[in-house]
Amino acid sequence: MLLKEKSFCFTAFLILLCSCTEIYTPEISHNFSVLVVDGRITNENKPIEIKIYHTISIDSVSTTDITIPEKNAIVEIFNDLGDSDSFNEIAPGIYQNTSLNFRGEIGRTYWIKIKTEEGIEYESEPETMTPPVEITKIYGEEFPIYISQDKELESVKLYFDAKDEYNETSFLRWEALESWEWHCPLNFNLLDSLLLTNKPASVCFPKKKITSINLFDASSLGDKKMTKLPITFITKEEQKLLYDYYIQILVRSISFKSYHFWNHIKEINQASGNLFDRTPGNVVGNIFSSHGKHSVVGYFEVSSVSSKAASFNKSMYDIPFDIYPPECNERNVRIDHYPDTTRFFITRIGMMGFEMAYFFVPKECIDCSFTYSPNKPSFWQ
Repeated sequence: MLLKEKSFCFTAFLILLCSCTEIYTPEISHNFSVLVVDGRITNENKPIEIKIYHTISIDSVSTTDITIPEKNAIVEIFNDLGDSDSFNEIAPGIYQNTSLNFRGEIGRTYWIKIKTEEGIEYESEPETMTPPVEITKIYGEEFPIYISQDKELESVKLYFDAKDEYNETSFLRWEALESWEWHCPLNFNLLDSLLLTNKPASVCFPKKKITSINLFDASSLGDKKMTKLPITFITKEEQKLLYDYYIQILVRSISFKSYHFWNHIKEINQASGNLFDRTPGNVVGNIFSSHGKHSVVGYFEVSSVSSKAASFNKSMYDIPFDIYPPECNERNVRIDHYPDTTRFFITRIGMMGFEMAYFFVPKECIDCSFTYSPNKPSFWQ
């Protein structure tokens, strides 16, 4: 998955603002903007995609756009065999390679070149694709989460094990996609159905990408067998495990520099903002201006991938998961404050103390197709 534009824009500004240890007031050009490059090549059989855009300038802070797409750029990719491929702009600032035959191969080295519409040239440092690891197992263990000094919450923590039989991969980054079977806790009748979707559903399958940055340094391991690498956790207050729950994990074998790039971003994301926190150093990517005069941040990642899916449910654990989702509890407002009927379903009109009130719940609590898909995701077994 590519980086989210908003978070990456924020990272770009942090790079500029956190590079000094002394407080001072710099003179900043009002039209200052940074080019951001975000893309990768993998061993997967799919097109290579690169996003190129600018952070907004100070003069543009009143606009609704967070970033400005870099349009009409010339983008090319090369490998150490002398092969190359060009890119087409399939949407503003989004580029995709043209040849179906140019794909990532294990052991090959790749880099990209970019020439903007203004004629400014950028290039990535060459990176070699290391072999993927084998995901041997995905499993869950009961795990207490301490929400205060004297209170804990039962949960299931999901892990995976992996190995590299050839001991050639030292750095990993992984992401996951989860989905579960959701049952509406409230029923609707024929009259209610007139206010619902064309095909109201009482069972749906929410899908969510786990966005945390997960990294592992296996360089010190002689035998590349990695165990108990964390994916996510599910608390007893959630309803994800009441029925079937599926998770798909994607593990990337990355370079030493890519590992440190992502680790620096993780440090910035985890910073609490306290003035006495340790300030992370500059996040250095692998994209540079050919003449060294133009600001650019980002990374063109060369990685191999492996994936695996697994299913879980409440019968596998001795945890009394909550059956009723708290977000579906009935709410109320005074009769002179009409609820937003695009988001909520009015269940009744009644008394709230000595005043008339509307009582309502989120629409997905009665017809889950308002928010979720009634169809199972493709990775469900």
